[in-house]
Amino acid sequence: MKEGLWLPMEGAIPGAGGTGGAGGGRMLSRRAALKAGVTAAGVMAAGAALAACGPTGSAASTTKAAAATINIVWRPWYNFNNATSSTGHALLMQGIQPWLAQNKGVQVTITYMGYQQATVAAMLAGTGPDVFADWVLPLYLGQNLLLDLSKYVQQDNVNLDIFPSKDMEVFQQGGGLWALPSYLHLQAPAVNLGILDQLALSYPNPSWTYADWTKLLTTVTKKSSDPKLNRVGGWFNWGGYDYWGNDPAAYYLAGFGGEYVDPSDNTKCYLSNSGSQACLEWMFPLLAEGIMGTGSANFQTGNQVVTWMDTAGGLIGAAQTFGGVKWQMYDEMIFPKGKIAYAASDFYAVSAGTQNPEIAWEFLKYLTVQTDWQKWMIHLAMNGPNQKALYPFWVETVKQVAKPLANIDLDVFNRQMQGNDPYFGLTFKYQDQRAGQSIAAATAPALKNPQMVPQVCRLATSQVDAIESAGATQTQVQNAFAKEFPTTNGQSIAAVTPGL
Repeated sequence: MKEGLWLPMEGAIPGAGGTGGAGGGRMLSRRAALKAGVTAAGVMAAGAALAACGPTGSAASTTKAAAATINIVWRPWYNFNNATSSTGHALLMQGIQPWLAQNKGVQVTITYMGYQQATVAAMLAGTGPDVFADWVLPLYLGQNLLLDLSKYVQQDNVNLDIFPSKDMEVFQQGGGLWALPSYLHLQAPAVNLGILDQLALSYPNPSWTYADWTKLLTTVTKKSSDPKLNRVGGWFNWGGYDYWGNDPAAYYLAGFGGEYVDPSDNTKCYLSNSGSQACLEWMFPLLAEGIMGTGSANFQTGNQVVTWMDTAGGLIGAAQTFGGVKWQMYDEMIFPKGKIAYAASDFYAVSAGTQNPEIAWEFLKYLTVQTDWQKWMIHLAMNGPNQKALYPFWVETVKQVAKPLANIDLDVFNRQMQGNDPYFGLTFKYQDQRAGQSIAAATAPALKNPQMVPQVCRLATSQVDAIESAGATQTQVQNAFAKEFPTTNGQSIAAVTPGL
């Protein structure tokens, strides 16, 4: 790639596609984080320049294909789902050329079918992809649609320690290994140092705990009748449980020893755990008092002092818009249970119905375990790689192509990776979406009245446990949900649920 060339992709502007990052309008959800990277239009715009950046190494796999051509159907990463243009398609094919060169007799057909339910339906009908990316693992696990990768990992001596250890928990359930991370999206706090200078406040340092950060946010928060003079302490990216899976709130809970999902039984809710409640009892008052914003204040103008910078659209947006701001990035806060950092990832998996499991595994291994494809995605979308060893390369590449970030401590993300800090939480086994909806509805009253935290935690736990216990069939779950939640319009769940 030409030195200094920086080609921001469509959807990589702060606030675009729903991202928060550098001043967006809502919390950076897992799905929005994906949209902050490359889109079909962005691929088309950047294709010609990026063609020179394709992978040049050789894949480490040895071909296992027979003499006859074997076809592997691949549904790629989310942001390529509509990359049906010739340019977008060509970039995908260019990225897998090293693997194809090592696997003679194999061809890869790219499909751009819909996600989640559409893909599940295709797989049940025997027309789904062999290898695919997605982000809602329980939809597939609940219907036994995924190939257990354990034996392939063992036979090829794949060292799973190349991935942050906390993140692998979500892919290992029931004694199997059902997927591998397709990338790793990380976040870290960014601070407007100009405001701290004005107020003669100390800069953060790596020893700061959640209490130190809370003190900073509280100190800088300012309420005024003039909206332009209002100042929010910071955006801590709390979104509650996101049923797409693995969104920011889970890592706060883990920092206190809690979770949404019971680590020992993913059909059970863990909000009644003392650690989960302690986290909510810390977080909810700060949200209720307006000390922690949710991305609505403006970091660039000083109306927000702390924001969250991410390895996708946030950094790209910051390089474009933070030119007049004195700012820096800092290490994650230290929780009662130590350092834990937010992470999100899609997964790559192999269909249990594939006719060519060995070849499908070899292709998935190229996308996730080897490095050519991961480096290609760094060049293409500044995507955070899934492997610890690749993060120094990511830092170097981003600083090379986004010159305004040259003096920003992007190595904070590398430190997270090397410390095994990233965590994106567990998902419920059967009906993650309905469990997430019940958690959101049950905990909503405590966002206005934090004293209700113990009650809403008990309520959420009982409702999720009822829903998950009916996880055998979709009809059972729907009936259970309708019975337990007769309305969410105009009334809180607490008001319509007996026994609270």
